[in-house]
Amino acid sequence: MSIYRISTNMPNENGVFHLNNREYSMDKVNQQINTGKKDRLPRENVVDVTQAMTIHTKIHKIDQYIRNIQDGESERSLIEVKINDTIQILQRVRELAVQGANGIYTEEDRKKMAIEVDQLLRDVILNANSKYKGNFLFSGYQKYTKPFETLEGAVRGINQSMIKEVRYLGDNGKQLREMDTGEYIATGMPGSEAFWGEQFQIYSAVNTANFRLTQDQVIMIDGNRIEFKAGDNIYAIMDKINRSPAAVTASVDIVNGGLVLKTTKPHKLELADIEGGTLLQDLGILEKGRPIGPDNYEPTATVISGSIFDILIGLRDAFLQNNQEDIGGRFLGSIDLAIDNLTYHIAETGAIDNRLKYLEKRLGDDKIAYTETLTKIEDVDIAEAITNLNMLEFAHKTALGSLARITKTTLMDFLR
Repeated sequence: MSIYRISTNMPNENGVFHLNNREYSMDKVNQQINTGKKDRLPRENVVDVTQAMTIHTKIHKIDQYIRNIQDGESERSLIEVKINDTIQILQRVRELAVQGANGIYTEEDRKKMAIEVDQLLRDVILNANSKYKGNFLFSGYQKYTKPFETLEGAVRGINQSMIKEVRYLGDNGKQLREMDTGEYIATGMPGSEAFWGEQFQIYSAVNTANFRLTQDQVIMIDGNRIEFKAGDNIYAIMDKINRSPAAVTASVDIVNGGLVLKTTKPHKLELADIEGGTLLQDLGILEKGRPIGPDNYEPTATVISGSIFDILIGLRDAFLQNNQEDIGGRFLGSIDLAIDNLTYHIAETGAIDNRLKYLEKRLGDDKIAYTETLTKIEDVDIAEAITNLNMLEFAHKTALGSLARITKTTLMDFLR
């Protein structure tokens, strides 16, 4: 009769191996309950973790777009307030103009009206030089440049210093904000548009009858690039300007034959010779050697600005000079044009604000949808996890008991 000796650690090793695996599973479920997430590391579920990271990126972008929209809404709201304030001021100026055109008022009365108009002018300048988060609202791209500069001095008809001129130092740029992927909206408004009431006009003193280009030239009008070819005469130049997207018309002055540029909507023209060209300088529109910058117009050219400030300064001076005809005619009509232009910009601001609100709602809905998808991918079902943990704990205790029974030490263990 043969006797086989049994001396193996297999039951013990197998038991320990499975206990370790179960402890790892229990730890994983415990971590899921603690963190609320299904996976701790990408290697645990590469596909789900990759999808979750992509969705997190999209949600982060949406949050930034929503912040951009809210900031843009705040900026637009402040612009609307400043324009509304300016409209109210101009309404008061209009009342004064109507009164001043009435023959029952004396020269002394009109001088008092002039003083009030001068103070109202200063209020409009304060609105035009307003800031938002440290940046000027109405300076275009030149957000750190004070848009409107005032020059004071003696004015005929009164013995005190008054504002004689207001210069715009900004540009025609509109600052854009990204509101969605590839979607940009202008939240700012250049003062060269908002605070203009009449068409901007430039009359050159250079006769263009025999003018002809000897080489190709390029100019910029309000950010629009316009190219000309060697051999172009003044009529070809006018035609190319008139067919460009720029809000300006070109013509020839019938009196002196000079080039005339006139805007088709109230704003200050931004002109430049670029790429080494001198076309506008040769035509007497821009000052030679100074083709780029604010107020770079040729000193011999006649410039009719048409800004709200020019209108108010002209009206004030007409009051001081007791000029009823200009008060009730030219300047009263100009004030109406300025109010119309400001009202148009209020409507434009309202339209943009409505669009921003629509975008904010759409992005909010997108964020909810992405968040729900993300929850399904990476969030753990707490009730299910607790059930799994209880099952693992029960199995673990049972395995410990079973292993303890089959690995009891006896005398035979020492006889092996």
